[in-house]
Amino acid sequence: MARSSLIALATFGSVGAAALISVVWFAASSGGDLFEPAVGLLGILGGLTGILAERRAAANDRRKAIRATLLDELNRTATLLSGATFDTPHVQVYPRLPLSAVDAALTSGVLLEPSDTELLNQLHQWRDEVNGFHRRLELTETRVFAAGATHDATDHHRALHREGGYLEHIRERLTQLLVLLQPPAARLRVESAIA
Repeated sequence: MARSSLIALATFGSVGAAALISVVWFAASSGGDLFEPAVGLLGILGGLTGILAERRAAANDRRKAIRATLLDELNRTATLLSGATFDTPHVQVYPRLPLSAVDAALTSGVLLEPSDTELLNQLHQWRDEVNGFHRRLELTETRVFAAGATHDATDHHRALHREGGYLEHIRERLTQLLVLLQPPAARLRVESAIA
């Protein structure tokens, strides 16, 4: 059993036992002695509520931080993909698309809400797409620079920019992910800004 599970079990077990003792004490008390177990029970319930509320607030803060980091990284990626670097047809080393926030989000275990299922699926697909994109860039750059096949750079640029090509596919996937990360009111603005 994980350490955090043991701590939660001990905490809630202790609170449950204290609540049970207070209830028995309340039932066995009479007259003015009724207030002591009632106050104890209210204190226990308040403590339990505080623990649960604090854990929920901390989880929400972590989710917000992860989502903000993802949004920042994906916006930087959108800027990179819409810049002149990928539109210039000369021999060059293309920049790589960042993935650190995506990796952190996937490994953190923070996105566990049922509403995060689609986001997690999209993040996994995005990471796979970007890794494939990077591999294609590396293969082309290796051929161009190591073998001196400069004609490959022109062919690669044409293939990268053709209709339905890999760059268009990456941009579409990025748009889907950015829209998914936005609150519903902001989604329309994001879709129109990227399109």
